[in-house]
Parts: sequence; C-alpha cells; structure tokens
Amino acid sequence: MSAQPTPRTQPTNAPIVVIVRATDPARIAEGLRAGLGLTLRGDRVVVHVASPLPAQAARAAATLRSFGHDVIEDASAEVVEAAIRGARAVEVWT
Repeated sequence: MSAQPTPRTQPTNAPIVVIVRATDPARIAEGLRAGLGLTLRGDRVVVHVASPLPAQAARAAATLRSFGHDVIEDASAEVVEAAIRGARAVEVWT
C-alpha cells in the first residue's frame, strides 16, 4: 500500500521568489542570474533586491523584466513577507 500524496499548499502557478540580501555587487549579480536561470524551466520568478542595482546586475535584471518577470527594488518588509507567503519556493542570496 502506498502513501497518498499530500496536496500542495501553494498553487502550481505560484512564483519562485528570489530574495537578494547580499551587499557585495558580484553576489547581487549572481543572485539575479540565478533568478534568470530559474526561468529556463518555465517557472515564474519574482526577485526582491535592494537598489541601486550594481552595474554587474543590471543586465540580468533587464533580461528578467523583458521576459515578463518582476524585479522589485527596495520593497518593504511587509511586501517581501507577503511574497514569501504566496511563493511556491523561496531562494535567499546573502
């Protein structure tokens, strides 16, 4: 007898949320590129990051936006918390 699958707590169309809390410009850029990589499987991605974006991260942010994904700069803690609650998965870059 096999165990019954449990229902997902989030709808399958819920986004993957990437939170970039890093302060090093190279690490910020890496977090945005990781968000871009998550889109390759067709996932919807929302990235929360502090601004101003370093030059190294601008291209990845522009690419994400051009593909219809959100890159949200300087969101309040409440907005980020709501995004986490509604996410299918969360990835944090520090």
